[in-house]
Amino acid sequence: MRPTTRCVALITLIVAANAQSVEELKGESVESASTSTGSSQEEEPKEAWMRAPSGGVAVRSGEDALLTCVVLGAKGKPVLWRRASDRQLLTAGGVRVTRDDRVRVLHDDSEDPLQGPGIAKGGDVWALVIKSVKASDAGLYMCELNTEPPVRSFHRLTVISRGLTPPENTNVTDSYSANLPTLSPLALAHNYTDCCIAANVTKACLGFCSIQTILEGTGQDPETCQPDFPSIVKCMADGRNHVPCCVQERVPDICQDVCRGEFTPVTDNIKTHYSCAAYMEKTLACIVEGIELLPSPPEDVEVETLNEKQLNVSWNPPIENTDTVTEYIVNVTALRSFDAHLIDPSESSIKNMSVKMSQPVTHRIPANKTFLVLNDLLPFTMYEITVTSYNVHGSSLPSYALRSLTLTPGKMKTTKVSPAPKLPDVRSCCVNAGVNHFGCVDKLCDPTKTFEIGVTDLMICAPWAGTTFGCLVNGMDHSPCCRARGLPESCLPLCSGNVTNLDFNHFKCLRYMSSYTNCLLQGYGVLPGPPTRLHLTNIDTDYAVVHWSQPAALPDTVQYYNLHYKAVAAADDYRVLEKIHSPFILEDLESNSDYEIYVEAVNEHGVGDASPRLIFRTQSQALEEEEEQSNYYNVTACCERVAVAGVCMPLCSYDAKMSDLRALAPLCAQEFHKLLRCGAGGRNHEACCARRGVPANCRGVCAGAYTGGINTCVPYIGNIVQCFEEGTGLLPGPPREVHAIVTTTGDKATGLLDWSAPEDGANATSYVVHWQRVGNNSQPYYYNTLQLDNQINTTDSMANIENLEVNATYHLFVVAVNEHGTSLPSSMLLINITSNTQEQSVSGIPSPPHSLSVSSHSATWLTLTWQPPQFSHPDEKISYTLYYKSPTQLGQGNVTMINTTVPGHTLEKLTPNTQYVCWVKAHAAAGDSLPSETLLAWTDPAYPAYVEPPTVNPVNLVVEGSSMTILCIAMGTPTPTISLYISGHLIRQVETRHMVTVIHNVTRDMDQISCYADNGYGTPMQASRKINISHVPTIQASGITMAAAGDSVILECRVEALPKPTIAFWRDPNGRTPVIDGPNYTIQLLSDPEEQTKYTMRLIIKKIADTDEGDYFCHAENAFGKTLRPVSVRLRPSTPHHNVTECCAQMNVSSACIDACSFHLDMDNIMDRPECMNDFDKLMKCAADGSDHRSCCASWGVPRNCLELCRGGTVARSCALQHARRALACFRDSGARLPGPPRSLKAHAAPTPHAVLLSWEPPAKNPQTVYLYRVFWRAYGAKVPEKLDTSETSVVLTGLQDDVRYECVVKAANEAGTSSLSQSIMFTTAGQETGAAAAPVAAGGAATAVGVAVACLLVAAILAAAALYYRHRKNLRLKAQGGVAFENPSYLREPAPIPDATIINGSVPNGNANGGNGVINGNGVSMSTAWRQETLQNPSTATQREVDPTLYEELKLGQDGAGFKRLKP
Repeated sequence: MRPTTRCVALITLIVAANAQSVEELKGESVESASTSTGSSQEEEPKEAWMRAPSGGVAVRSGEDALLTCVVLGAKGKPVLWRRASDRQLLTAGGVRVTRDDRVRVLHDDSEDPLQGPGIAKGGDVWALVIKSVKASDAGLYMCELNTEPPVRSFHRLTVISRGLTPPENTNVTDSYSANLPTLSPLALAHNYTDCCIAANVTKACLGFCSIQTILEGTGQDPETCQPDFPSIVKCMADGRNHVPCCVQERVPDICQDVCRGEFTPVTDNIKTHYSCAAYMEKTLACIVEGIELLPSPPEDVEVETLNEKQLNVSWNPPIENTDTVTEYIVNVTALRSFDAHLIDPSESSIKNMSVKMSQPVTHRIPANKTFLVLNDLLPFTMYEITVTSYNVHGSSLPSYALRSLTLTPGKMKTTKVSPAPKLPDVRSCCVNAGVNHFGCVDKLCDPTKTFEIGVTDLMICAPWAGTTFGCLVNGMDHSPCCRARGLPESCLPLCSGNVTNLDFNHFKCLRYMSSYTNCLLQGYGVLPGPPTRLHLTNIDTDYAVVHWSQPAALPDTVQYYNLHYKAVAAADDYRVLEKIHSPFILEDLESNSDYEIYVEAVNEHGVGDASPRLIFRTQSQALEEEEEQSNYYNVTACCERVAVAGVCMPLCSYDAKMSDLRALAPLCAQEFHKLLRCGAGGRNHEACCARRGVPANCRGVCAGAYTGGINTCVPYIGNIVQCFEEGTGLLPGPPREVHAIVTTTGDKATGLLDWSAPEDGANATSYVVHWQRVGNNSQPYYYNTLQLDNQINTTDSMANIENLEVNATYHLFVVAVNEHGTSLPSSMLLINITSNTQEQSVSGIPSPPHSLSVSSHSATWLTLTWQPPQFSHPDEKISYTLYYKSPTQLGQGNVTMINTTVPGHTLEKLTPNTQYVCWVKAHAAAGDSLPSETLLAWTDPAYPAYVEPPTVNPVNLVVEGSSMTILCIAMGTPTPTISLYISGHLIRQVETRHMVTVIHNVTRDMDQISCYADNGYGTPMQASRKINISHVPTIQASGITMAAAGDSVILECRVEALPKPTIAFWRDPNGRTPVIDGPNYTIQLLSDPEEQTKYTMRLIIKKIADTDEGDYFCHAENAFGKTLRPVSVRLRPSTPHHNVTECCAQMNVSSACIDACSFHLDMDNIMDRPECMNDFDKLMKCAADGSDHRSCCASWGVPRNCLELCRGGTVARSCALQHARRALACFRDSGARLPGPPRSLKAHAAPTPHAVLLSWEPPAKNPQTVYLYRVFWRAYGAKVPEKLDTSETSVVLTGLQDDVRYECVVKAANEAGTSSLSQSIMFTTAGQETGAAAAPVAAGGAATAVGVAVACLLVAAILAAAALYYRHRKNLRLKAQGGVAFENPSYLREPAPIPDATIINGSVPNGNANGGNGVINGNGVSMSTAWRQETLQNPSTATQREVDPTLYEELKLGQDGAGFKRLKP
């Protein structure tokens, strides 16, 4: 046999052994299908029956429960297990139906008979197993056989808490016993997620819907779930009253809202910021315990008005722990009682005030009773009723509160509603007319269902539309009613019954079917008429009593009424209050507002017509609030009287904002003592603070005593402020104007004390006078001590103290008392009785300041603080006088006095290492206080400043552009002044010992950091540190380098980086084609010996070829980034020399010498033939090819007077014979690279006066390399020409004279040198002169003029220029800079340049030349900027400043570095 079968068999034997007779089974636990008296020994009973075990099953929580059901005669019918409370099906046969996987069925289907009376086989036993039971599983379970009628047996399951014995049968309703039961693991697993979901708790906050999850940590920020906490806490409490447990666990009342299932959300209001964290664990323990033990609230509480003195209250038992309920408590509270005679509207008065009652009455109802009739109530009074469930462990929370109004005298509630008239038999009308579709008959022929008609119904029933709607109208025309209710014209045929066919136009009538139905019912005469005599009485600020009478039509059929109301000013719809009766209290209204109301009567058929509308206005609340405020303590007025700073006034309110407190705390620290005094209002709130969980060290604040440790009390600020506000309405204010008259008689004295009663707050019922004799060894006042040795209680505002001793001093004060607590003393009396005084009058004065102490100190200053007087009126303005002196200074005149309004002051300019004596007095309108205690304070010794080296964070990793934190620490007394310098600049200066400075956006020059400290004693000290600032590499590239094929080329980039970068040269910007260090390439990284962060990266191309031409990219990278910059190399054009033979033919060289002309002039052929000497000048001009080679010739020593030979000009025969070979060598070396002369020079009339437009064409030779043209012009016959430079092929010359002829030439320049001069032209401002020959701008004539002028300076100029040239040799490297120089030796050097001019539309305004940046004035003086540097890539862009050539460079006549030279600044 299987183990399960053995278990079932054993259970069956136990049940059978304890089985009772059949007669015993006919009680409440068994329902039998027959009354068979057959013997239980029959093997096959004729009727099915069940046997239940004697008594219920009791198990401990967390254990498994087993409920057995013995079924005889089942005959194959299934056995069902149900929960009796809600009849939920748990199992059917052997199958589990419920989702609860803890439930299953044990059943043996074997046919083996078992021993025992009345048991045929093991299959007669059906056992319900519930694993790990919990408290909610307790209750009745039903075993049911599916027969007709069913056979049932009931089984009771009791779940006992661990550590708790089954409860005894007792009527004790005491709350929690002293011995609390131990919490079970199941109780800790209290999960109320389903309730949270039903309450629409956010999904992310469902982690708070389980006690176990809360204890283990939800992983969710509680602040984000604040809006859901009210619902979560309500679900957690589950309707049980956990407050008694929380009280027993000493949870403060302010923290008991969670125990009641309530939650106070934390807002910006200061009163919501209170601390309950220390009690949360105890609160949760009480909740999980209460869930297991306490009953839930009663269900379905209803209140019915019977007459003017009776209300009927009914309810259903609670759902949870129903069987443990011992009694119900019905709480009845009368809220408002109204004058019964005001039911007549003619007697209604808006001034009538209701009588408010607040004493609740409780009624105890036994557990077996679920209703209560309340008798002897007041007529026309509103009552609030709640019902609470109780058991031996405690109670539930009260049910939801219901409010009901008793009737007016003489009126009885109608106890019976007459049936309404019957509806016409529309269904029979339709059937008789031939409507045979069931759905159409059911909906379109039932006037109570017409509002359910849909589009599908109209489409299906369209063939019978005329019949169905004709039967519905019942022979009447309901169109007027339909029209009044807003039905459109197209729908009115439905109301008259004249429907021939239905189409889509009738579909829009479906939205009006409710109104249509109501019109039908109204036409049938089955609905009640409108209520009559609608009126209001007792109109107040927030409520009004509404009265109405029964309708004239069918009043006895009315079941209840619906009240509709809305605010007239608002555009909202009417709000509806259903199922009410007259009179009714309409509540929650706004004061001084207009409302519109009407009432409808409802019977079994529907809603009747509405009553007429009624508009009324509620009373204004301003008067009531003014009356309340007149007797209310005004904390704001108190703050104004004590002169609280205006910026701090937002904190002077019981509804202050926490955000304001955080923002204003630094500004209002000195005002806190005033705020606390006004907040306390002269009342002693310590008892309330103790009740609300404020720790003992913070309770002085509850009495208005400011302490230095108030910051530790900030978590309890909400607790304290709530006590302040609560106390203003409960506690008495302080007595005022306390004074005494002392009379001496012999050796005894009598004191008569008199005072004024408190002006605000609750009235004082009595007073207590405290007094004590003060001896020489006792203090007259003890801080926070409100008890003296002797007290007198009195109800008057005076007291007589007798038997006072003469020659003694007494300390007295008075406090007000009522049943809620006491006030604080408003002043103290210090009476000094002497034998010489017969009678003296003493007035109350503030108690002395106290707790005088040194809060901070140095060598030259002391900061003193003290606490305000404990005994003073809260709105009394108090000032202080601080006295101090050094004991070494004798005499009263050496005492220094300082007046202040705040309880603290800093004494400055003191002597180091000196003792000072200090005390304080308080001053008020009532008088001056006694001195405070005396304080001896020492200033610190003076020590010179000492500063430590600055600390920089991050250490050794400061990155350019980021931030760094610098810490300067200095020692010394008094406190030194620390100055922070960065790279010599003062950044910050503060008097402190520790200065932390954050520097943002660090630059690389901030590498020197110094901390400087000085305190006026000794020598100032400075400590410095140099740091390395890491930064991304920066690169400066050299631009474009020109080279000839086969040359060795060096490409350089200057790099600045820290740490040291890694470098590479790439052929593309993406780094996919690196340059590899190899036979033809050498890559170097050279460090700058002077600056460690600078490097030179160099690429050496040893023999450049066509494949090496193009762009290269310098790449540098370190840990902080990478940088890329381009450099380029270009090959010079290698076009062959021109054909000299062709030029010779054009120049008409004689045939005898023509063979000397080839691609290169053959000098040997010329020298051997004297006949060729006549053509020598022509041959040299052809060989020069229009280029200016003078620079090359001058470098090889050709004298100045022979240099014209080097550009094809005419020279003396001696020059030709001596230097022709050198000139031809220069022609061969540089002829291919130099440009030819410009062509087609022309002059045109300019659009502006006194100007001319010059234009030309680029040279035929090397035009693509030309980047600059120089234009020379002069008045015809003048010796000194003007010149300007341009990159364009045209220029406008301005400032010319109209009646003067001018001559002009142009030359071209490229990187290698210059061309020869173009053909000259003659022009005037009208344009070029045709046929006029210009005077040649020849080298010879010009050279002669220049030579005479400078001959005497030649020797000195050469010596001076040599030194200057050596000094500027680095700046004169023309080729490395890509620069070009050329100079016409025929002309003198021009004057100094002027700044750039603006070029507009290709011309130069105000005398500027187009593209040349030159200006020519009318008197012929050049203002050119010809020496301005131009870049090779973009000749039109001006860059670095240029310098005029020196005289020596001018005399070098075009040598490398002279002429059109670009110089570095």
